[in-house]
Amino acid sequence: MTVTLSVDVGGTFTDIVLEEGGKRRFYKSLSNHQDIAQGIMEGVAHVAGDRGTTVAELLGSCGTFSCGTTAATNAILEGRTARTILLHTEGFKDVLRVREGGRENSYDIYEDFPEPLIPRHLCFSVRERVNAEGGVEVPLDDDEVRSTLRQIAKLEPEAVAVALIWSVMSADHENRIGRLIEEVLPGVPYSLSHEVNPAVGEYRRTSATALDASLKPVMRDSISNLSQRLLDAGFSRRPLFVCSNGGRTSGDVIVQKPVFLCLSGPSAAPGAALRLAEQAGIEGGNVISIDLGGTSLDVCMAVDGIVSMQRQGTIAGHVFGVPSVEISTIAAGGGSIARVDAGGMVHVGPTSAGSKPGPACYGLGGLKATLTDANLVRGLLDKNKFGGGHLTLDESLARDVIQRDIAGPLSISVEEAAALICAVAEQNMIAAVEDMTMRKGFDPRDFVLVSGGAAGGLHAANLARELGIQKVLIPRAGSVLSAYGISTGDIKFDFGKIAFSRSDRFDFQKVGAVLKELVGQGTAFLDEMEIEGEHRQLLLSAEGRYAGQVWQIPVPLVDTSLNSETLASLVERFHELHERLYSVSSPNEPVEFLEWRVQAVGIVPTSTESTGDRLSGQAQLRRKVYLRESGGYTDIAVYDATNLQAGFKATGPAVISDLLTSNFVPSGSTATVTAEGGLLIEFLKG
Repeated sequence: MTVTLSVDVGGTFTDIVLEEGGKRRFYKSLSNHQDIAQGIMEGVAHVAGDRGTTVAELLGSCGTFSCGTTAATNAILEGRTARTILLHTEGFKDVLRVREGGRENSYDIYEDFPEPLIPRHLCFSVRERVNAEGGVEVPLDDDEVRSTLRQIAKLEPEAVAVALIWSVMSADHENRIGRLIEEVLPGVPYSLSHEVNPAVGEYRRTSATALDASLKPVMRDSISNLSQRLLDAGFSRRPLFVCSNGGRTSGDVIVQKPVFLCLSGPSAAPGAALRLAEQAGIEGGNVISIDLGGTSLDVCMAVDGIVSMQRQGTIAGHVFGVPSVEISTIAAGGGSIARVDAGGMVHVGPTSAGSKPGPACYGLGGLKATLTDANLVRGLLDKNKFGGGHLTLDESLARDVIQRDIAGPLSISVEEAAALICAVAEQNMIAAVEDMTMRKGFDPRDFVLVSGGAAGGLHAANLARELGIQKVLIPRAGSVLSAYGISTGDIKFDFGKIAFSRSDRFDFQKVGAVLKELVGQGTAFLDEMEIEGEHRQLLLSAEGRYAGQVWQIPVPLVDTSLNSETLASLVERFHELHERLYSVSSPNEPVEFLEWRVQAVGIVPTSTESTGDRLSGQAQLRRKVYLRESGGYTDIAVYDATNLQAGFKATGPAVISDLLTSNFVPSGSTATVTAEGGLLIEFLKG
């Protein structure tokens, strides 16, 4: 029987979803950050052992192997990118240093700008100039470029980024430089800005191109290493990788544009949360998803069934600029370390204990109090059922570090200190959700909260209660939400091109030619990915703005055959979106359209599982849990999720757990088992 494997490499655990015969099984293994491929193979070995087969037998029957990898993100964060040269238009040497003139925190005058990804001494000028209309002001001299490239060769570059001014209006000069790099620097990978990020704004385009080029050698080796290990172990097909837009593509495609890996893994979770909410019968499509793992919390939202996207994503202060799921990430997870400052205030994070040594209760050498230690001391975790049974937690170690780091300095009990750690961590999480929603003018009370990550179920209901959210969905797949999103997500990639035109004097011929070219690129991608006709989808959009505005907003385009009628509909949708996003619009003003995009989608059919026949759902035992609001220990019911049939209802306070996660149902709420096997927590009114 053919199986599929979907893997998400996290900061602490590597999550794996096995799909076989329409059924899915979930697994966790500790991540290996020194060798991500080895960590993945160790996880695959664990899955094979659980099925009673060898790795070769498992991979030999595997039809699809998909992976969300943090390799690109880690390379940027840890400064392990390739030695990269930047070729730029003469006079624009400091684009990466000057950036866009602002700081991340505009109120902090002492905040330093991040160092540019490519230092100034590795930036080389090219005498050329294209104007904003695509006309050539200064022709490119091929011999001069050859001479510059010979100078560069002496520096032994590992990659070259080419970002010329207004290359998005005329790519001839960049294309010619690309051919000259192949001639003078054979074998050195390079990136051209009009291909990587065809957008207006020289900094964002240059930054994305610099990141893309610097990642090419790193990701080529990383992806090649994983592909070879899979091949040697028995997998005969090519693995797929998750992009920043939440979709999947082949290793061959992503090696050409590795900047699309900058949010690989976490980008798959929001789409999964939306699909699972729909399966649970939650209408409206307004979803806030959280993914709380061992190291961080990822927050995203979907409005009216559409996951929020962006083009301003940053890693270590560098904008990567390609279409990506809008995710807000904070350093709050099960491994976040707690401490007391000189003023007696408790802080949780941003430092994390990671997977090794991990929290003190792991017994792997961790010496600091963490959120996981606090949840264990409070009684919310079963020490014998954690992380898929990989670890047996040691409560005595957890109590010792909390006493030393928190309870002792504050002269309070260990239990109160543990509850305080959880409360502080939850306030950090609440702030992240508020920043994602209220900053954009959305009221969290209009959303349902979908919880993901192994630690999410312990805190999601408390977050919802503080935010005024009435419904919380904790899917059965919540503990491996990103891996589940990879398993059920579509094949997907984005293409774009600049073609400036105003609605009051629209150039139908120029824009029509661009759309035809983009549709061709999207079709070629789907051909390469072997997507059958009935599963193909091309989603077109335009980036529009009012004259004088700096930023554009994406507007869906229903038809490629633009005419006066479809243009009028496009302009009307722009005004409606502008009103919705900014509470203001100007219907009498013309609209400027700058960029046209197509997202090529290969729809992957997925099966919807149900819990099947299960037991009646009587509480297996009762456990004393320390609840801060009760001022002490409370005897509460504890349920085994694998014994609960659809429709079973539990009243809080209660703990409902399975092998991979524990879920807390607070007082004043009820939890109903969904058809999928998850929990729908609803707060009682009044």
